[in-house]
Amino acid sequence: MKRLFVLISFVCPTLIFHGYSQHSLSFKTTKPYKWMFGIGWNVVDDDGRAFSHMLDVKNSWNYLYYPTTLSIDRYLSKGFSLELVGAYNKYSAAKCVNGQRNRPGTFVSIDLQGKYSFSNNMSNYEWFDPFVCVGLGVTYRDNYATQIVPTTNLALGANFWYRNVGLRLQTSGKLGLSGAIWTSDADYVHHSVSLLLKTSYRSKNKNSFNKSKHGWIHKKEKYRGRSK
Repeated sequence: MKRLFVLISFVCPTLIFHGYSQHSLSFKTTKPYKWMFGIGWNVVDDDGRAFSHMLDVKNSWNYLYYPTTLSIDRYLSKGFSLELVGAYNKYSAAKCVNGQRNRPGTFVSIDLQGKYSFSNNMSNYEWFDPFVCVGLGVTYRDNYATQIVPTTNLALGANFWYRNVGLRLQTSGKLGLSGAIWTSDADYVHHSVSLLLKTSYRSKNKNSFNKSKHGWIHKKEKYRGRSK
């Protein structure tokens, strides 16, 4: 369905980001956060048109006005993290679904994915956090003959931070792992916008120096003159 969109939209920008990051001045050595929580909105583009009408909001984008996405992210090390995402949506009868209209239904997806953040290599741009995700998931759609389909996912996005609060923009390409994978009507594109909150990572430095504890190191010896 939209398989080439996945390759073009994700692989090429990933290479650009990677090349740019190699010219950054230094690598971060401290962990930027411990947990990251997100709540937001998602859009399902499941119209079956692989190369045209990519931004056809009126006819192809299914979305709801209230928050429909929850995510939790655990930072691991060196820019890598593990994320669990759940999303809910509704197919509108007025939208195109695999080339057809009048196919309303319920959409639910759960994804577990590994994420790499390029900000780990961009010490001078802490507010800008581009990333790439690869993972697996499962999608439920009650307007499909096969309602539950496992998927393999590739996502590209960016977080924009102000201290511990952020905004995320992300696009995912999902391939259904059932039947003829590359021509399956279970393939679709998933966009999301989320508000983020991250918790600080308090590392314990065993080699920290305590002046009050080791004050003897800098203690001045009193001068004692020679006795005559």
